[in-house]
Amino acid sequence: MNGFGADAMSLPKLRHWVGILALFVAALNMAGCNDRVQEAADNAALAQAHFDAGNFIEARESIHRAIAARDDVPEYFILLARSELALQQTSGAFNAYSRALDLQADNLEVLQNIAELGLQTDRIREADEAADRMLLLFPGSARAMLVKGFIAIESGRPDDARRYAADILRINPDDEGGAILSARLSALDGRFGEAVAELQKASNTVGETEALNATLLEVYRAQGNAEGMRSVFPQVVAAAGQIADYRLDYINFLYKTESRPNDLAMLASFNRLLHEYDPSPLSAAQRQAMAQTGSRASQIALARFYLESSQLTEATAMLEQPLAQEVLEAKALAARILVAQGRAKAADRMAASVLAIDPRNPDALLARSARRFATGKLDAAIEDANVIVSDAPQEYMGYVALANAYLAKRSALRARQVFERGVDALPQSILLTQSYEQFLRRIGSPIVRHGAPIAGPGML
Repeated sequence: MNGFGADAMSLPKLRHWVGILALFVAALNMAGCNDRVQEAADNAALAQAHFDAGNFIEARESIHRAIAARDDVPEYFILLARSELALQQTSGAFNAYSRALDLQADNLEVLQNIAELGLQTDRIREADEAADRMLLLFPGSARAMLVKGFIAIESGRPDDARRYAADILRINPDDEGGAILSARLSALDGRFGEAVAELQKASNTVGETEALNATLLEVYRAQGNAEGMRSVFPQVVAAAGQIADYRLDYINFLYKTESRPNDLAMLASFNRLLHEYDPSPLSAAQRQAMAQTGSRASQIALARFYLESSQLTEATAMLEQPLAQEVLEAKALAARILVAQGRAKAADRMAASVLAIDPRNPDALLARSARRFATGKLDAAIEDANVIVSDAPQEYMGYVALANAYLAKRSALRARQVFERGVDALPQSILLTQSYEQFLRRIGSPIVRHGAPIAGPGML
């Protein structure tokens, strides 16, 4: 036997076993893949059932689990986007639709929502590209041309906007969006009477709609027509439902025009105004009555106001009933109160109990972010604050928490960028403005006040 004899005899056996091992590993991978596919399908089906039943938080969590198991199914991201929209999380919905677009570039629902949500969330480039793709795939799409028209206005191209408005109305003279775009252009030219006439004509044709009334309100606002605003505000507020922006705007208008409201049951909509106009809105007797007989929404809104005013005893008392009823929103807010009281362990437990049910709850994340900040876990604090800013851009404390964490990491520039982003998003938030000014004093920067006129949710 030559010197290669032993190795040569064993080589075929080695190749044989290597081949068997490769087949075995492939089989295991296939089994694991099949398990993940089934897990994703099961969670997606559960998410759809929750969505159909109106349980949007549960739908969002279930579809997140489906996506964690399998992230190559566009329908999963579409369902996530629909859930985010149902929860009024426009940024989250936009992000989910963007993921769906990566997987399915010709889906009309996806393109339409990226165009419209992109316009709402200042993702103008993405909105413009989606509208262009819609027009390529679906020529004559009125909704795509409407987005293009609004972008043209914002980009200082009124002639292009007029062309889009004319094209829309040529296809359908009764198109609501075309009438709104045309009226907005008339108002920008100072032809307020024509703008009002266009909107009223559209209302007579298609009936009063939220969008038509909201545009009419903004035309009256630009005109400085207080009586006109007063005439249309109630319809806008009624149509807005749970969206607080217009109700807050209405109360602001009433304060500015010296018609002070006294409906304390609507405090959820204007606690920001209380900070500016009435830091002590209730007497002790009124607080007790509200804590005992007020609606759940008003109790939680008042608790939030008192927390933001550092009146922690009053905030705790206002949550007594909702906490006894195990209301998740109340528990999340209570976690923040516990942090403010220095009761760290109790705050951790309360926040964890909420996040176990709703992992992206803004108040619970604020509590956990504050605790992580206090214990030096700055990256984790930033992670929580980023979720808040993304999911709940109307929560001013998300910007404050994120900026403070960056500042603690010696990144004053990023902290300042966060504050500027927040002030742009929430120009009427006196609390955010105060926090920003404190930050500027701390870093020795001159304070430049942003203009904060009465501004509605829409704009001309």
